[in-house]
Amino acid sequence: MECGIIKKPELEKLITYATEQNKVFYAPVEGENGVEFRAVTSYEEIALDYDNVKLPPKSIFFPQREVLCRFSGDTLKEVKIEAKDSIIFGIRPCDASALVYLDKVFKDVNSRFQDPYYLMRREKALIIALACNTPRATCFCTSVGGSPAGKTGSDILVTDLGETLVFESCSEKGKRFMDKSGLFKKPTDRDIKVKEEKARQTEQSIAEIPTPDIEGLTEKIDKDFEDPLWDAITRNCLGCGACTYLCPTCHCFDITDEENGKKEGIRLRTWDSCQYPLFTLHASGHNPRVNKKQRLRQRIMHKFSYTVANTGDIYCVGCGRCITYCPVNLDIRDMLNALNKL
Repeated sequence: MECGIIKKPELEKLITYATEQNKVFYAPVEGENGVEFRAVTSYEEIALDYDNVKLPPKSIFFPQREVLCRFSGDTLKEVKIEAKDSIIFGIRPCDASALVYLDKVFKDVNSRFQDPYYLMRREKALIIALACNTPRATCFCTSVGGSPAGKTGSDILVTDLGETLVFESCSEKGKRFMDKSGLFKKPTDRDIKVKEEKARQTEQSIAEIPTPDIEGLTEKIDKDFEDPLWDAITRNCLGCGACTYLCPTCHCFDITDEENGKKEGIRLRTWDSCQYPLFTLHASGHNPRVNKKQRLRQRIMHKFSYTVANTGDIYCVGCGRCITYCPVNLDIRDMLNALNKL
């Protein structure tokens, strides 16, 4: 089945079906700290009417804190990877596309370096994205090749028509799931027309929001690496790292050993940030990025230059989290526009 439609309360049947298939069903849930992705067991728990979650759902595949090994004396024991089959329902298209970029990081194209922890979770997950009907004032996905109804990274794309939901398969995995479940009815021509009209209207809404001009940006920032403008756009930055922690494509991490004083402990992987002074501190004491300007420049260059050279992709999906949650209201759109006028 390419397209199918169900009424919203019938999501309960979808969750039940997933449970019967021994799959964990993740969905956006309203919590004390806003909407976040959690495992749910009923339709009533799901928050369908939300703009986007603060913490990107990449954390389901790449946790903020993960124990890799345990040690006792000289014995090191790797922690067994445990990942259940899962369905990630309601992820926004920008976050779904970000997973494709993370795939390229954690699975080397030449299969030399692979992260088994991340890859097992990804392989066992079915991604059901929820198209945006109302973009935020900080969204700019269309500037970086995305769309509020984009299918990249999704197995199924869902469009909210009000009382009903249209499911559209985007991969063979998604099509098999829809066919096997037997829960979907064939949409009418009007359903398809309304779905397409909603996508058009949402994309038009983003066109009315201030968006960055990134045409030719990579060449500009490569050429003007030492331009004084970098100092100007960094002036108010706190170096707090919120922009990187909330970014769906940022993937830097640190590995540390925590010992309990009895020669026992754990080897731990935790998220890290290029915005922190210790991130590039060498054992010799030398630090190649000693100030905030160099670190913020690294963030911009990594997303709009280095990854373009390495993978051919801009590692920004225009989700706008770094704008929404910056404590000093720095706006990456303004930075990019300023840099592109050099």
